[in-house]
Amino acid sequence: MITFRAMTEDDVPAAVEAFDRGFLAMMTRHNLPVTRSSIVDERYRQDRTRHLLRTDPHGSWVAVSDDGTVVGMAQALVREGYWTLSQIGTLPGRQGHGVGRELLRLALAYGDPGGPGTIQCSRDPKAMALYTSCGFQLHPVVAAWGTMRPGSVTYPPEVRRCEPDQVGRGELEIVATIDRARRGSSRTADILAMLSRPGTRLLLHEDQAYAVARDERIVTLGGHQDESARLVLRAMLAETPPGETIQVNWLTSGQQWAISEVVSAGIELVPYGPIMVRGMDAPPRPYIPSSGFG
Repeated sequence: MITFRAMTEDDVPAAVEAFDRGFLAMMTRHNLPVTRSSIVDERYRQDRTRHLLRTDPHGSWVAVSDDGTVVGMAQALVREGYWTLSQIGTLPGRQGHGVGRELLRLALAYGDPGGPGTIQCSRDPKAMALYTSCGFQLHPVVAAWGTMRPGSVTYPPEVRRCEPDQVGRGELEIVATIDRARRGSSRTADILAMLSRPGTRLLLHEDQAYAVARDERIVTLGGHQDESARLVLRAMLAETPPGETIQVNWLTSGQQWAISEVVSAGIELVPYGPIMVRGMDAPPRPYIPSSGFG
């Protein structure tokens, strides 16, 4: 018998493990590229889970077996009325038994059911069907995943790079203003949580676009118009050492500015997604969501 209850601080390590194992099994099943996970990565995922447990305790749930094992988890967050499913997953072998469906029901009960919301969905056809049955519309996605052609990108001088300790009230207000324009809500606490991870920095094109970038990937990005968004994406690409694998995920058909930029740099595109939305005609743009924070 499976029991569903609110997540506690003590549940976090097991909840993250349940999500990671289920996610890895899904990636392997669909022949998707997998990056090596480190102790630092695992610690960050636990920190992110604890962050959402503090900010959105009523959106954090676990499924527990009779022997006390956490076999599934879900976390949803609400920012100024904008609902996001941050993560949901079950241990391999627990799928198909209603655990994920009940966890989703509990997560959906957090926040306004008629408000705008997004889910960054996996490639699992059953997950797509489940979210569709809950009123979400499907938008196909590709990801840029691979190495860049040497010398194909130069750093745009208009873009300012800020290390985490250089990000102050002014920079955060720029990000918040863009987020409100693009997605209808700001998420300053989440941006600070993203910037707490080693190797992460903030890229700004004046007050027109921002990107949170970590090493060789875009964590999230937003802009008032396509060309400014393109510039901060180009800055991340230009900073990437030769031969490193670049990741720019969650590119919908509305993000042609990003698709053309990565293609011109010689980076391959792979199917990845989709993004599911409710209460809006399409996913926000120009905007690249964060996998964990929407």
